[in-house]
Amino acid sequence: DLRSRRPASCQTESSKADTSPKNVSSRSRRWQFSGVKIPTISRRNIVLGVVILTLLGISGTLEKARRFVIRRARILGQNRYFTEGWTIIDGEAHQTWLRAQQYYLSELPKIRASAQNFSVHSYFASVRQHITTKKIGWYEIIGFRAKEMAILLEEHARDDYRVEKDKCEMMDFFMRNDFPMPKVYKVWRDKAKAIEELKRDAGKILEGSHFPVFLKSCHLTQGSSKGTIPIKSLDHLRDSWASIERWITYKWQYRSDDWERPWAADMNKLTDVLPPGLLVQGPFDIPDGPGTQFMELKVEVLYGRAYLAVANEPYKGTILTRDGNIEVYPSIRRQITNAAILNPDETKWVQEEGHLPKVWSLAERAAKIMGVDEVRIDIFIRRGDPSGLAINENSLSSGMGYRMHFSFLAQVWAEGHLKQ
Repeated sequence: DLRSRRPASCQTESSKADTSPKNVSSRSRRWQFSGVKIPTISRRNIVLGVVILTLLGISGTLEKARRFVIRRARILGQNRYFTEGWTIIDGEAHQTWLRAQQYYLSELPKIRASAQNFSVHSYFASVRQHITTKKIGWYEIIGFRAKEMAILLEEHARDDYRVEKDKCEMMDFFMRNDFPMPKVYKVWRDKAKAIEELKRDAGKILEGSHFPVFLKSCHLTQGSSKGTIPIKSLDHLRDSWASIERWITYKWQYRSDDWERPWAADMNKLTDVLPPGLLVQGPFDIPDGPGTQFMELKVEVLYGRAYLAVANEPYKGTILTRDGNIEVYPSIRRQITNAAILNPDETKWVQEEGHLPKVWSLAERAAKIMGVDEVRIDIFIRRGDPSGLAINENSLSSGMGYRMHFSFLAQVWAEGHLKQ
């Protein structure tokens, strides 16, 4: 009987008596083999294990399903058949599309004129071989760009993409070219030094700063990576140091996964090899007051000319165009059908204070220095201070929603490569 088989030296009178099956409870019985006690797996534990594994499997399946739905929704949102399909059943959506079409026709000659005096850097020109028609989707062109950048990295060690995918390099580019921007107080490429100096010298590093300041992981540019955290004060830094240090350590080894976008596989090849880094940056000061006091305008520039801007203030997916119109979508129906309301009171200050000409000019200057056929330049503006604008960041793979303008933006981008 294996249950009573022990080395003789270990046998005692009491242990011999206790090993009798009739003296051992079925719930506490233990297998004894070579002096090792192995617990019996009860039916309850088996059921619990099955339940846990089932839940883990379900959660994994649900996460895959969630990602699939989000990815498909993003692709669908820029599909011309989806956006223009609403014009058949919604009169306001139809009017919004007609305005987008007229705007495209009015801007096209100006973009063509800009392109005549604009040189596309060879790094970005390689996408040309993939474009054979103007009837191409926005995401398709970005996908071709991602593919070409991955090839250039693998075959020629070209890492020009770091001007966008590496925030340390991005900020350095902005600073070297004297762009207005929130102050960068410190950049680290060494994790141990970052932790040491931030803990020991934060007061000296951030001397004169307004709060909050922001810790940013340079190698994590996708929003889904959550690569930025605010530091509300020096006291907050000291009181929360343990969690902040854990965040730095975790994010230092974390790598982006652009799973929401169809170009994820190629973009991940770029971000996987980025050197990690950390920076601390000051805020863009926002005035107190009722209503919308601040906007971040994400400006699309094509061949050196700003075409439009999109913002999430005062409502998600607000569109600003160069003809002076501001389109807002304040209800769920309007968000889905892209039926715009024009020029609401909340944003009149943007038009009346003269912010937009300065925004277009700043975005165009950045695009021309980069020599990029298409780029999104993100610019902060605040109420009452049209000269106080500042660059926040850029994007070479914008997943923003351009609503009824999606197909027209793609046509402009494609035409520049087709006609060179």
